[in-house]
Amino acid sequence: MAKILFQLKSALYTILLLLVSFFALLIGLVCTLTGKRLNTNYYVARTFYHVAGPILGWKYEVEGEEYLWKLEGEGGGTAGKKGRSMVMVGNHQSMIDILYLGRIFPKHAAIMAKKSIKWIPGLGWWMMMSGTVFINRSNNKSAVASMTQAGDDMKRKRISLWIFPEGTRHMSAEPDLLQFKKGAFYLAVQSGVPVVPVVCENYHRLFDGKTHFKRGTLKIKVLPPIPTTGLTAADVPALMEKTREMMLSTLKEISKPVSTTPISALASPAPLLAHQESRTSYFGSTGTSDEQAVEDAVGEEEADSGKPIKSINQNTSSAKVDVKHKEIQEENEAKGKSKKQKKGIDRNKKLSIAMISDFFLPVIGGVEGHIYSLSVEMIKRGHKVIVITHSNSNRKGIRFISPGIKIYYLPILTIKSNATLPNYLLFLPFFRNIILIEKINLIHSHGSLSSLSNESLFHKDLLNLKCIFTDHSLFGFKDSVGVLTNKLLIGSLRNSNGVICVSNTGRENTVLRAQLDPELVSVIPNALISEDFTPDPSKADPNYITIVVISRLVYRKGIDLLIASCPHICSLFPEVRFVVGGDGPKMVELEQMREKYQLQDRVELLGRVKPGDVRDVLNRGQIYLNNSLTEAFGISIIEAASTGLFVVATKVGGVPEILPEDMIEFARADEEDVIRALTHAIKTIKLKKHNPFKAHEKVKTMYSWFEVAKRTEIVYYNAMKIPNKDIGERLFRYLSLGIIYGPILCCIVAIQHYFYWFLEWWYPRDKLEIVQDDWDLMKFKEVIKSERSKSYKKKDVK
Repeated sequence: MAKILFQLKSALYTILLLLVSFFALLIGLVCTLTGKRLNTNYYVARTFYHVAGPILGWKYEVEGEEYLWKLEGEGGGTAGKKGRSMVMVGNHQSMIDILYLGRIFPKHAAIMAKKSIKWIPGLGWWMMMSGTVFINRSNNKSAVASMTQAGDDMKRKRISLWIFPEGTRHMSAEPDLLQFKKGAFYLAVQSGVPVVPVVCENYHRLFDGKTHFKRGTLKIKVLPPIPTTGLTAADVPALMEKTREMMLSTLKEISKPVSTTPISALASPAPLLAHQESRTSYFGSTGTSDEQAVEDAVGEEEADSGKPIKSINQNTSSAKVDVKHKEIQEENEAKGKSKKQKKGIDRNKKLSIAMISDFFLPVIGGVEGHIYSLSVEMIKRGHKVIVITHSNSNRKGIRFISPGIKIYYLPILTIKSNATLPNYLLFLPFFRNIILIEKINLIHSHGSLSSLSNESLFHKDLLNLKCIFTDHSLFGFKDSVGVLTNKLLIGSLRNSNGVICVSNTGRENTVLRAQLDPELVSVIPNALISEDFTPDPSKADPNYITIVVISRLVYRKGIDLLIASCPHICSLFPEVRFVVGGDGPKMVELEQMREKYQLQDRVELLGRVKPGDVRDVLNRGQIYLNNSLTEAFGISIIEAASTGLFVVATKVGGVPEILPEDMIEFARADEEDVIRALTHAIKTIKLKKHNPFKAHEKVKTMYSWFEVAKRTEIVYYNAMKIPNKDIGERLFRYLSLGIIYGPILCCIVAIQHYFYWFLEWWYPRDKLEIVQDDWDLMKFKEVIKSERSKSYKKKDVK
């Protein structure tokens, strides 16, 4: 009963938030027309608090609220009159924080957001109306300049900015704060405005994000402004630490004590980074070698957990990875040959397949590479394949890429991480026309975070299509992103014809998240073209042991672990250097780490690495480091292993399934164990226990896109034999998802049907020009060859 009440109140909170967000557009319009645009956030926040607060039963006692409204001295003033400039920083526990912001958010205040959001219909309009300060984050190297511009903008408008310095949500039973990010404090120092800390009581006792959502009263304390006049960029770390200490002390002071929850029970490995002071120091151990001390610490943690976990270096008699893959293949083929599915399957019938995802070339990544390689193999097997994705600055309209893959780059805007905004309707006109003119009979959607992928699974029944979905990622069950993503996935896959996961761990995760019948889910791992990743030890500098990292520089990829462990490894091993390829928001912190420890000659930051250059970068090293905090498979790991590098990786998700134990060293997702694992890898290279060419041959026999396509084709044919459900059965299955979510999905489906019928009337099928498939691959190659020769002739003439 308690769980049901929690889910109901969480759903109610979300609904209230959505309703007020729609009403916010009207508020923003009225404020703009009446000349009070800079007070938009105040009115929207207060509206949400006065609507949601009484319904949910949350009240707040505020101390020091006057510091948010009035500021003395230069740049000072009163909110609501001529304004004042300050940087407000607050602790971030969960999405419920919006409620306490609703209680204390002052007039003449705004939030900070990236510039690209400005162009999103609806959200961007409201944010522009509310006076949001936009920052251009497209070039990480200009982050400081962007902050300076934001500060000037803030002072010019005489507004204050609200920032969560922790950078991400952090909820625990005991009052605590994550390490702060420097951005807010750089902004305050460069602008010469004070920092005003705001602390909300730890509310784990009322809301833990999992089991309870209770009524109650909380305390909020606003601390006096901390001046920044006369400070420089060199003073930022001290200012940041001083602010954090004050806020942490206040948080412990105003929070009611609750029972202790061990770090191991938290939702993700990230809190380990925030509690470094509570762990035994790797460098402070005595009496044994450093490596042995860490191994002993690992054993103590495992004993405390009550679970017999095997040592990372222990040799076991378990089956090797290639045996696992063989068993998986036999299992999938057995499914394809079952009597129920085998009857009437025409294996010679060629399919028309649409690969659908937000993630595709020219952006490079694991999902993008998977879709392209699978499409190439399916074309080789005689199937027709097209790709549907969104446009970007370089690709729009219809394009072709070798060896004849047709891509539709649709004019749909992205919001973050190359993903589009969910809408359920705007994609339907494009989807209908493309499916009809290309005569598609099966769609293959990729990625839980892809809106196009999820929406196509809802649209497919309108056109009597079969659908397959491939999940490439792992998600949790407690954080807000995981909860929302999982809820969306449950609805999307409710009437799917088949699901593919890239690892056994991924299969278990997807089955639980999407509430699927396990018989519907197959395991088909990723692969690579091993000939593109061959070892060449001659390219590595013999005077160094080089550790290579190629990754998106984002939190999820564990870049914080790299930042923390790199200086220690460089201190322990003078002959070791790092080569880091990739780009992302963590680039600034990597540059700061390199400058702080004066490692410019030991840490090389390459920036974005082109796909064709990956092998050359890998061949510069002997060790490959993957610090991901979550990973369903890890395609970069097998690429590095194929190139002959010894791999060090965090033991998360599906990573333990992909390589034999003699080719990889595992680490927990914390700084000390990454250092231990790298120490082991460095000694392995020094003792020449790792043979790059033997590693390449092993990977070559284990992974092949030919095998992946062969097994995926079986899943396709099985899906084609599953009869589509009628509208009544589909609606009944949606209704079974809950008393709130079920009816919402039914309403969405009903609106989709009405909109689809309108499209059928507005633009009948007989007006569509059907694509003629009278060309073949050889003709396409001839066209490419002809166009290239023309291009070369033009260059010669010039």
